[in-house]
Amino acid sequence: DFSAENKKLKWSYYKKHIDIAVIKLNKSLNPGDTIIISTPFRVKIPLGIYSRLGHIGQSYQITQWFPKPAVFDKNGWHPIPYLSQGEFYSEFGSYDVKITLPENYVIGATGDLINGEKELEFLNEKVKKTNKLIASKEYSSDLSFPTSSSKTKTLHFHQENVHDFAWFADKRYHVLKGEIELPQSKRKVDTWAMFTNNEFDLWKDAISHINDATYNYSLWVGEYPYNHVTAVDGSISAGGGMEYPNITVIGESGNNYFHDEVITHEVGHNWFYGILGNNERENAWMDEGINSFVEYRHMHKKYPKVEGTSNKLLQTFQLNGQSLMQLGYKFNATRNNDQPIQMGANLYTPMNYGLIVYGKTGIGFNYLKEYLGVPVFDTCMHTYFNKWKFKHPSPEDIQTVFETSSSKNLDWFFETYIKTTKKIDYKIQHVKRKGANSFEVKLKNITGFNAPITLTAINKSDSSITYNEWITGFKNDTTFYIETTGKTDKIILDQLNVSTDINSENNFSKTGGLLKKTAPLKLKLLAGIESNQFTNIYFSPIIGWNNYDSFMIGASFYNSIVLEKKLEWAVNPMFSFGNNKLVGSSKINYQFYPENVFSKISFGHKLSSYFHEPVFSNERWMKNEIYSSFRIKPKSLRSSPDHNFKIRGIRIDEHTFSGNFTEPPSSQLTKSYYGVLEYSVKNKQFLTPKSLSIQYTYG
Repeated sequence: DFSAENKKLKWSYYKKHIDIAVIKLNKSLNPGDTIIISTPFRVKIPLGIYSRLGHIGQSYQITQWFPKPAVFDKNGWHPIPYLSQGEFYSEFGSYDVKITLPENYVIGATGDLINGEKELEFLNEKVKKTNKLIASKEYSSDLSFPTSSSKTKTLHFHQENVHDFAWFADKRYHVLKGEIELPQSKRKVDTWAMFTNNEFDLWKDAISHINDATYNYSLWVGEYPYNHVTAVDGSISAGGGMEYPNITVIGESGNNYFHDEVITHEVGHNWFYGILGNNERENAWMDEGINSFVEYRHMHKKYPKVEGTSNKLLQTFQLNGQSLMQLGYKFNATRNNDQPIQMGANLYTPMNYGLIVYGKTGIGFNYLKEYLGVPVFDTCMHTYFNKWKFKHPSPEDIQTVFETSSSKNLDWFFETYIKTTKKIDYKIQHVKRKGANSFEVKLKNITGFNAPITLTAINKSDSSITYNEWITGFKNDTTFYIETTGKTDKIILDQLNVSTDINSENNFSKTGGLLKKTAPLKLKLLAGIESNQFTNIYFSPIIGWNNYDSFMIGASFYNSIVLEKKLEWAVNPMFSFGNNKLVGSSKINYQFYPENVFSKISFGHKLSSYFHEPVFSNERWMKNEIYSSFRIKPKSLRSSPDHNFKIRGIRIDEHTFSGNFTEPPSSQLTKSYYGVLEYSVKNKQFLTPKSLSIQYTYG
């Protein structure tokens, strides 16, 4: 029921979006004029398993709960509906909110508490009790709700220059309080943690996590402008954490490292997009991606060695947030299933929304930091923050700031890396010695993406670096002449893996000897990370059984498992206990990725051989198959159906047997030939999945 100047206003729903209203003013609002529009509104709070607004029992998470004005910027109005993928674009404003609730509720909210004297006494008493529990280590697992107080209290919150207001209330909350001194101004900011018995042992360290994140973001991006940072425990259904101005809600984390990481990421959103209010629906990388980069930087500073984390998976494969996201990006990129960073959030596949928006952007800004150097990069980031805080920066705005502040043309990053799916792939063509410490290094740019990359020379005996320089990107094959500072055994591109070079195995060359471009072989159990200093061969034990070979045991050897390579192979020898002979299978596959009708074309050969008819155990069958497959390029990775064609040629060699009780059996080798054409199509509808497969076989 909208009104202005004591007169009703007409309104209607916006096109197809029933969560957006269009208000018709009774008279035009001219530039510089002001109008107050008011409306009563009611919200029925849903069960908190569907979205980030809701209640779990008597615990309340109140977000996206009031009519919010759409943003009007240089590109016009932005009426954005609520979607499950892709977040918001909201206008900065002043929020003045009064909340009435039972007296024994603990509440965390956006904004400063105005009538806070009595409430602060209540919270400080909670802090004392919580610290006693921590000291005694007598943690409870009880998550039941105490009875609500019959008395109520009204809390008054106020905040300027924020784009949203959220609040969280729970009678079971324990409370911790801290303080952090900001690095430049030395101003002190209050920090609060509010949590239930669920994961109490993790939440007892939450204040240090909040303090560290607030300090480093203020140091590397810009000073935190508000008076408190709060993290609350919540049973949200959508993701591990969610950010709102001054306050973040955190779900279950599992261990201290991830708890720290999620708190850091969500606290970081106070900067991106809390203070730098970009359009998250259209430019999600400017908040989720850049925020992920600062999060990686923070976590690496805090946990410089993976062994320092509490996560066994990260320790086993020597992964941190940065390398994990690089691996994730390359997982899809090597399969040609990646999408551009610059794209509407609702157009991504769910997997790419994480791997591209968060991952590729995050590792990309680290790449840019290393290329520009930390002092220059930090100057760029501070300038960007100071110029655009409490405003709505666009991709063009951040590019302009970074190019102006660094005095470099950064089209390779902002125009190609951000806006396309072009891959970086440099290759060392050859290395020739020209003197004792002089070398001719010829490099090939396979994809034509002219991104910068490091060229490094190394002395193998002590691993010392004898040459290390950034090379400006080039498109055509280029020869470089380098002078090293001492004995040099190998030349490596992107030695520290800061770029997103898609094939690190062609980034290596020895300076002499045989097989110069083949890095030393390294045998790894199960899986590993591709390296520019080793040629990995993976293996894993395998077992099998069939009626004729009985129990089989062996090993599988393969050259790829996580990232897809142009040439892949696998050999799977097994010992048959039923026949006391070797059996098994093998496969070799070559694939490439054109950019026209097909997004992927593969050619390959498979071989398998096992025994049959145990009476004649010296006989076996063998299957040879050659094949080619074609994946049609979809218009949209998220919504277009998948179309695939496959052509197979098969030969099966087997022995057939004849004979009866009076005649000795005889065997005859039979060769059978088959040609197979296959076509399959599958839609991507979640509620109404459909698929069709057609196969024609000629034998």
